[in-house]
Amino acid sequence: MKRKILWFLTALAVLAIWTHSAMPKSVSMEESDGFTALFFNPVWNALFGCDADVDVVRKLAHVFEFTVLGTLLCGSLDRSVWKTFGAGFIAAFLDETVQILSQRGPQIIDVWIDLIGVTIGFGLGFLLFRPKDPQKDGTEPGREH
Repeated sequence: MKRKILWFLTALAVLAIWTHSAMPKSVSMEESDGFTALFFNPVWNALFGCDADVDVVRKLAHVFEFTVLGTLLCGSLDRSVWKTFGAGFIAAFLDETVQILSQRGPQIIDVWIDLIGVTIGFGLGFLLFRPKDPQKDGTEPGREH
C-alpha cells in the first residue's frame, strides 16, 4: 500500500511540474511575480535588506519542485541511486521539452538545477525511507561494513 501511495504522489509531482511548464510565459511570469512579492520578498528583505530577483526565485522553484520529486522517486524506486537519477533526469529533460510547446525558452541550465533538486531529494528520501529491518539494508546489528 505504501508503494502505491508513493507512486501516486510521484505522478502528482510530475504532473504539477509539467503543468507549470506548460503555462504560457506571461502566466508563468505573473505567478512568479505574485509569489515573489507576497511571500518571498518579505523573507529576502529581512535577511538581505533588498528585494529578491524574480529569476532567482524561479530557479529556487525548480530546485524545490525537483527536491520533492527526488524524495518521492527515492522512496518509489527502493532508494536506488541510478534509478532515481535516471528518472529525475528524464523528468527534467521532458520538463524543458514541454516549455518548447508553451513558447518558453527551454534551458539546459534548468536541467542541471533540477538535478540539484533531485540530489537533495534523494538525500532526504534516503534518510526518510530507511528499511525498518536492518537485514533489508544489508547490515547486521553490531557489525560494521
